[in-house]
Amino acid sequence: MAQADSVHRPRSRYCGGHGSMIDSTLAKPQTRDEVIPVEDEETNRRRSGNLLFDEFIGIIGEQDVYDSFVESAPTLFHNLAQAAPALVIKKLVVTEGQEKNEMATAFAHTNKTSEDALMAYFIRLYKEMSKSAAMAVSAPNTPNADIPQVRYSLVDHQNKLIPGSSHKADGVFYYNRRSPKSIPSVHMVVKAKVESTMEKILDKTKGQLLDYVNAIWTEQPTRTFTPILYVHDEIITLFVSTRGPWYRIELGRICYTDNYPSILTVESILTSLLRLWFIVTLPANRFGHFCDIDTKSSYIQFGRPDTSIKLANAILTSSKDPNTLPLRSRIQRIVIPRSRLAYLFDTMYKAKRAVLKLSWTPVKRLPESAVYDILHQTGVEGVPEVYDSGPIKADFFGYRLEYIILEHCGQPLESYVVEYRKRGVPDSEIHKNVSQFIRQISNCLVQARARGVLHRDISDGNVAVRNGQAKVIDWGYAKIIESNSSGAIGIDPAIADKVAQQWGFDKAAVFENEDIWDPRTGTMLFMSIPVLFGLPKRGLFDDTESLFYVVLRAFATSEDCCSFKYYTTKNLALTRVGILGIESGYLGLFNVKRFWSPPRDY
Repeated sequence: MAQADSVHRPRSRYCGGHGSMIDSTLAKPQTRDEVIPVEDEETNRRRSGNLLFDEFIGIIGEQDVYDSFVESAPTLFHNLAQAAPALVIKKLVVTEGQEKNEMATAFAHTNKTSEDALMAYFIRLYKEMSKSAAMAVSAPNTPNADIPQVRYSLVDHQNKLIPGSSHKADGVFYYNRRSPKSIPSVHMVVKAKVESTMEKILDKTKGQLLDYVNAIWTEQPTRTFTPILYVHDEIITLFVSTRGPWYRIELGRICYTDNYPSILTVESILTSLLRLWFIVTLPANRFGHFCDIDTKSSYIQFGRPDTSIKLANAILTSSKDPNTLPLRSRIQRIVIPRSRLAYLFDTMYKAKRAVLKLSWTPVKRLPESAVYDILHQTGVEGVPEVYDSGPIKADFFGYRLEYIILEHCGQPLESYVVEYRKRGVPDSEIHKNVSQFIRQISNCLVQARARGVLHRDISDGNVAVRNGQAKVIDWGYAKIIESNSSGAIGIDPAIADKVAQQWGFDKAAVFENEDIWDPRTGTMLFMSIPVLFGLPKRGLFDDTESLFYVVLRAFATSEDCCSFKYYTTKNLALTRVGILGIESGYLGLFNVKRFWSPPRDY
């Protein structure tokens, strides 16, 4: 998406997801007044949840590693815990008995304002923890194999923006082996705040947190979650943004609340420091990414180390070989910090131009790879060839992550029309070709429905043209319909069972959920009139009506017309009912030249 004034077309409670903006071609963007500015999935009603530290590290599979670390060095940061300052009346002061402790004096930062002092303390603390960990490794008679070492660079950003962005965090952990230091090389953001309650802090800064999260999700396609460290008063909290809800994990206190610390409060701070060190030293592929991003690489490889392992692993590498894919060009899409998400790369697969798609989908929805399996098994024509695919995450906070390597299907229909007109190709020839494309797409949709698959998101970005062949792409919002004894036409239940087992989803639950979302899935400006009016059950005619709007959009001389402007679903539906009722003039109201009309057999 190149234009600065263009945005991703989000789905609403009427719409369901990213649709054509996550396909395998360069879709034409929409301007802001053409989108519906509300959320899509039920999981987008983002409720923050609290997790215990042990719960969180258990979910990400690090509990045993953490236990081993603590067991090997339980008093690693004891001297730092004793020297920690007290936060008294929003000032960091040296505690009783530590006045002559040089480290305690350095931690206090009494010459700074409260939040500056808190951040300065955190940065100094991280440096001292780094030294302690390094000394423990070199110390004799110490079981130091499980003590993690410095992995990231902590940079103070209180008075400067993160390079190449408009974001000013208090501190940033950067990957050491990625340059320059900018959003793509951010591991974790640090914020510092002194306030009476966490609720007040979040109320004041939640917009900033969302900005950080959105920027990181946008620039880092290998993300599984985005972490933010929040130093607030004497407490340090880890916020984690997944594709589903936010989670809040309290690591504990790093300051005292009075000048007279007890043995218990020293132990409490020691526990917090051990947790903090463990979190900030986990490698990227185990904390926030599905592969090791802290490396200079331009190729990615997917594979399963053992045939019995269903989940694929991914490796970023600088080595080129037949099994690696060059990440030569990211197909830019607007990214939102919630719900469904797909990243696309223009790449090569075994000397063929291809698209790599990394797709996040709710586990209660249908995996796109499963849809392609069904389409290919049943011989549906006009769909992209799938070279390889597989799940990377089966259920990560309610979402699955899959990779799909697809045939590159060319350009959107509208781009085709614009390009051929610029070449000086006669309109009569363009119309003839487009008429053939309409037949190909219609045939694909009819075949798919006969095999039990309904696309549900035919839009201008999901009809692609290459070498005289039109194909339907982005089947991520498709619905599977099973045949039954009552005469319903659909997929053989045995095939559906096999695909569900192969892709690890509950067929009954997923199929039922897709039925629920039937009237709310699609790209708003291309929905059929019945769907815009709230039709509870979709059908083939709705997809073919959507194709009709795709063709009109391709031939429109301007998008500035009431037929392609969104206000409300019913408003758009009523507008189109009125326009299409003018048999001799509806093309002009879609800004299409009157001498062209759809083929009679469309």
